[in-house]
Amino acid sequence: MLNIALLIKKYSVPFIFGLIGFVLLLSGLMNNQSIEFLFASIVILGSAVVSALNVSGKISAKATKIIGFVSLGMAIVVLGFTFTSVQNTVDHNNDYKACKGLSIRNLRDVQTAQKAYLAKNKVYAADWKTLEQFIQADSIAILDAEGSVPSRKITEKERDYLIQFNLYKKGQAIDNKMTELEAYYLSMSPECPVELIGFRRDTINVSFIETTFSKNRSYMKERMDNGYGDFVATDLKYIPFTDKKITWKIDTAHVVVGSDTLPTVRVAGDLPLTEIKGASKKENMYFGKLENSDLSGSWEIQ
Repeated sequence: MLNIALLIKKYSVPFIFGLIGFVLLLSGLMNNQSIEFLFASIVILGSAVVSALNVSGKISAKATKIIGFVSLGMAIVVLGFTFTSVQNTVDHNNDYKACKGLSIRNLRDVQTAQKAYLAKNKVYAADWKTLEQFIQADSIAILDAEGSVPSRKITEKERDYLIQFNLYKKGQAIDNKMTELEAYYLSMSPECPVELIGFRRDTINVSFIETTFSKNRSYMKERMDNGYGDFVATDLKYIPFTDKKITWKIDTAHVVVGSDTLPTVRVAGDLPLTEIKGASKKENMYFGKLENSDLSGSWEIQ
């Protein structure tokens, strides 16, 4: 009984460390852990074996100390590798988040530019050169409005004035409140109603890039707050974190819907960084579809 108790006392520490090392090694092999993790498990298991040999008298205390110091050195090296690996993982995760965030921002900007190009040209830009020229040099029409439409019906006298614009016929009933178009014509009449003095509805052309991007304060603030830097139209085509070597791919087509032919567009590409470090499958990001006019982005429908 005393011999059993003595054996347990002598071999309990080597046994516990050996069990820990074995479990860690088995877990590492089953879960595809890093080489550093496996090496650390082997060091623990080896230290347990050396400790068992020492307490059993198989090796001397001097040899045990030498092996212990060697194991300690290897453990320190492994710890260094582990720290580097962890730091690399943190850096990768930060880069992935920055890459995906900037990709979404840029694809949204391309989305906006394609919508504006469609509104002006009735088709989508089929290549980056065309789209960049539009962004940098073209203008868009916006409404320059001042004043509001009075919340009342027009008078019979006002109705008679509007007949010349084919809005009414003589003696026609006045059933609804004044419309935007009626207010516009009445504001230019010789007897302009007092509520419409200064009323204006004009269409003016403005720089697309300045209005939408480079001089849009809220947009530029968002870019700066997220660390995206200044807006550069010629950078939109590049997938972030590819050193400006890989571009998003633009595809355009047309689909027939009833009696109408509608233009379609899809802009897509693969992110250079994966969400999980070491994963082989790259993440595809895109907006638009070629088979219909849906311009939704992949980040919106996940």
